[in-house]
Amino acid sequence: MANPLREAIKRYFYPYAESQGFKRAKSSHPQFTSFRRFQGERIHVFDVQWDKYGRPRFIVNFGEANVNNVGVPKMEVETQHCNHMYRLQRKKGGSYSCWFQLRKPWLEALSSRRLKYQPEEVVDQLIAYFLEMEAWWSDKLEGPHVQRLRRVG
Repeated sequence: MANPLREAIKRYFYPYAESQGFKRAKSSHPQFTSFRRFQGERIHVFDVQWDKYGRPRFIVNFGEANVNNVGVPKMEVETQHCNHMYRLQRKKGGSYSCWFQLRKPWLEALSSRRLKYQPEEVVDQLIAYFLEMEAWWSDKLEGPHVQRLRRVG
């Protein structure tokens, strides 16, 4: 069940994101939680996307949009409105094993003799990797946990 991981994200990550200037948006879908931050003419946006089957795993989609060029009110900008769309994940690739989750990669599970992370350990990982999103927004640098999804236009 995803509940312990979801609760840890709400308890520890949401306040962290808000301390970085992000505001949580009202969600119309329980699978996504969106955040926005306004930087002059730019909107930094990301969402936490949970597994659609309720398994305890998630990925973070993010991007940037120009306030004047998105075609929707600025308070409704989401990742799909961004010219560049990226993902922050625990490793590059397209499989579910790349998503943040409680289950450890098998080599790490063997060496640690634990099959799963504690929910707080996953949140710590997310917060550490969040700096790569900040590096992309400030300098357009793609870190080792950032996966490019698409570019529009």
